[in-house]
Amino acid sequence: MWKCKHCNNDFEYIRTTEKANHSRHCKNNPTRLETYSNLKQAQELRFNNELGNYKNFEVVCDCCGNEFFVNEREKQFPLKEKYYCSRSCSNSVGGKTKAEKYHGDEVAKYRTVALRHHAHQCIVCGFDKIVDIHHIDENHNNNDPKNLVCLCPNHHKMYHHSSYKKDIDPYIKSYIIERWAASDNESTSPLHGEGQGLIPWRSTINNKGYYD
Repeated sequence: MWKCKHCNNDFEYIRTTEKANHSRHCKNNPTRLETYSNLKQAQELRFNNELGNYKNFEVVCDCCGNEFFVNEREKQFPLKEKYYCSRSCSNSVGGKTKAEKYHGDEVAKYRTVALRHHAHQCIVCGFDKIVDIHHIDENHNNNDPKNLVCLCPNHHKMYHHSSYKKDIDPYIKSYIIERWAASDNESTSPLHGEGQGLIPWRSTINNKGYYD
């Protein structure tokens, strides 16, 4: 039996280290908190010597490209291969990767397929608040990315109106040709249907989305 000098309680022990541990962590030990503080300081000093002090490093978000700072130890930087400025950016990349792995284009909804391959904006006027997905061959069972384009509700409605279809159709054809030509050249920059003799949409569409 052994009696603690701090709490005067009797304890049975097998190893002498059990006595030391109880004495050190006994709630009646007046130096207990000081011991904890000294241990923490010693640990911090050891980490500083081994890994370096904390320092701010500038990194770039792998999702949106924003620059921001991370606080890491000098000898540990970089801790990650990729950095994200927010949970939203991190989830966007992770969710997209998971969706492409387990929910490919052949089984995904047509809107999901379209927005994987096309920018979330109308290819005619660039409006990006509300975007419809248009099937070029008008077959809703054909969800090939090359059969899908993004149109704002206004230009989508115009395409399906006999009086205005001829105004929208050239932009769709031009966009598809240039979009997939750019993809073949390892560039996936969104286009606005410019080229092939078409006047850029900024010159033909007023600020309300209607033709002048």
